[in-house]
Amino acid sequence: MRTELKTLGSQIRLDLNIGKQPLFLLTLIICLFYWFVILTGNVDYPHTVYYYSEMGMFPVVIMFAVLLFEREIGGGSMEVIGTYPVSLRLMAVRKWVLSLVLAAIAGMGWMAVYRMKFGEIKTVMHPWNGGEAVSRQAGYLELLLQTLPAYMLLTSVAVLGIVWFQKLYGGLILSFALWMLDTVSLGSVLGDWTLYAAFLPQGTSFIANRVILLVCACLFLLWAVWLIDIRDRWIGREEE
Repeated sequence: MRTELKTLGSQIRLDLNIGKQPLFLLTLIICLFYWFVILTGNVDYPHTVYYYSEMGMFPVVIMFAVLLFEREIGGGSMEVIGTYPVSLRLMAVRKWVLSLVLAAIAGMGWMAVYRMKFGEIKTVMHPWNGGEAVSRQAGYLELLLQTLPAYMLLTSVAVLGIVWFQKLYGGLILSFALWMLDTVSLGSVLGDWTLYAAFLPQGTSFIANRVILLVCACLFLLWAVWLIDIRDRWIGREEE
């Protein structure tokens, strides 16, 4: 057990060694840009929170997922890793979890800056007991939990796209297409399935919407985990 935990720790440290990747710099710049916009805002007119918690964070979530696969997929080492006696399924799940952890940290970051600037985070919060949504002060964790199902779905779509196309841009295209479709249409195309709590159609159950996103996230992740474990797909690429 101790050996397994030590191995897992080493793998996580290796996964998180993303500081030298160009996409990491871009992701960092985007996060810092959000901070800059918040800090330069007028304290008498607090910014709309969902611009950051949903619209702004969705692309950051996608970029974290892609970043964590850049060494294996972007570096072309999956052809070799596919021949190793390591669990590719565990690798995919580990990177999926880590990308959500990084997204949560980034989310806590902008929330801390926002609270420091405007004194509180006030937005429309949907209760998990089925009650009516109300505009009120929100805590870090409850705001994160409200958006987490959408983060999970976008991460799963990105991982599936990467594994399916065996290219990083496969995940980028699929997940960004979903995000843009929902954003540009203000949720009207996806309707009850929208990623945005802010775009939920009137009368739609928030809980049902979040459950749908969670179920879809799990299904897409399972699909990706099954697909990545077909080693012939990776090894065959080297022979071609």
